[in-house]
Amino acid sequence: MPNPILPRATDELPRYDDPHGNTDEGMGAASVVEHFSHLVIGVTDLDRSEAWYRDVIGLDLVGRDLTAEERPHSILATNTGQLFILVVDQDFVRPARNGRHQALLVTPNAYRRAYDRLEKMGYKISDTHEGHRALGNYSIDIMDPDGHRYQIQTYGPEAHEFQGKDLGTLDCGPASSYRVGGAKAFKKGDFYVVRLPEGFLAVSRWCMHMNGRVVYQGKHYQFYCPYHDATYDRHGVPHPYPGNRAGGCGPLRTYPISFGEEGHVLVDTAYPTEREDWDASQAVAPPVEAEAVA
Repeated sequence: MPNPILPRATDELPRYDDPHGNTDEGMGAASVVEHFSHLVIGVTDLDRSEAWYRDVIGLDLVGRDLTAEERPHSILATNTGQLFILVVDQDFVRPARNGRHQALLVTPNAYRRAYDRLEKMGYKISDTHEGHRALGNYSIDIMDPDGHRYQIQTYGPEAHEFQGKDLGTLDCGPASSYRVGGAKAFKKGDFYVVRLPEGFLAVSRWCMHMNGRVVYQGKHYQFYCPYHDATYDRHGVPHPYPGNRAGGCGPLRTYPISFGEEGHVLVDTAYPTEREDWDASQAVAPPVEAEAVA
């Protein structure tokens, strides 16, 4: 499922770092971001930069030379009260190309308006991480006249909604073909079938953090999300180390498993289950004749 160009229209506050969604406050569900009061930016042409931050970024012009700063400067404000102070610096040197940038997190609707505005103004809309974002993560890279780099970002509701497909019951092959500790991906249904010492488990590929697709790293017996580095053990439970992006998000969802007459693993995609933790009763023991592959 490719990431759409634009998020679904909503004024819902985007969920953001703590880390990226572990608490109501951290997800942006309770309040807007108020982590800074102002940002001072060196510019070489005040008229040009003032117009750019007003017309392109969409800031409101407050006025000029309103602080004790001796050099000419202009103040613009966001709709949540943070200030951008443009200060004339004729010795300013364009920043070297690197990963340094300022991220502006906005609601999905504000992002849609920015996208439309930039497109109409003739900007080439790009994203340095295009193709490497989880579903529902959106970002536009843009540079001001002096080379300061900004990312206009949002997290749409689809970043936190389950993306499972009800395809009915899928035949995942003979139970005897799975070795203990192994996992097989089924792209059609976006899940893995894992064989554990306790039995079989079918886990969703959708990361509980922000809807990236996890991959199974067999050498480490873990699931890994390449989008924000979240990891889960082979039961689908987030590893407890500090900073794990999946921490506090809950285990990967599971699907019911049964076995056909010929010992084939059958996964029913119509009934995803959210879990609070792992216990051995969640694994389904195979038929006696389905011995594990060495």
